Amino acid sequence: MANYIWQCHDCKLYWDRDYPVATNPCRTKCPQCKKLCDRKYTPVPVHFKGAGWDGPTGFNQTGGSDEINKKLQEGCKERMKSGWQQYARYEPSEGYLEDRKARKLTDREVQAKKDASKKLSAHTYNKAGIDPTKKYKPQ
Repeated sequence: MANYIWQCHDCKLYWDRDYPVATNPCRTKCPQCKKLCDRKYTPVPVHFKGAGWDGPTGFNQTGGSDEINKKLQEGCKERMKSGWQQYARYEPSEGYLEDRKARKLTDREVQAKKDASKKLSAHTYNKAGIDPTKKYKPQ
């Protein structure tokens, strides 16, 4: 038997029931409001111990998951030092463009695309009755 959890978005209610593995219904009725509700999927904690298991990180040739976790955290700290540089503007090389039979836009074409985008945004805001310069209170 496996324990499955469901959630009701209307009632904010969570409940669980035991079913044989792979025989649970995808939807079931809420005990309070009697509406059909979806199953709540939760991640399964897995902790690999020891050396020798091979995963997507490639770090696990010598040590267990604790060692790999430390290496991943160190790598994350190094990447965080560069911060905004990961979002720097990307400009493909001329060879890359030639291989794909593409070309860079001229400054005039870029400005025309920006203007069209601004015009479309203004039209959308006007249609929705929203003033983009006004700050609205969060709800």
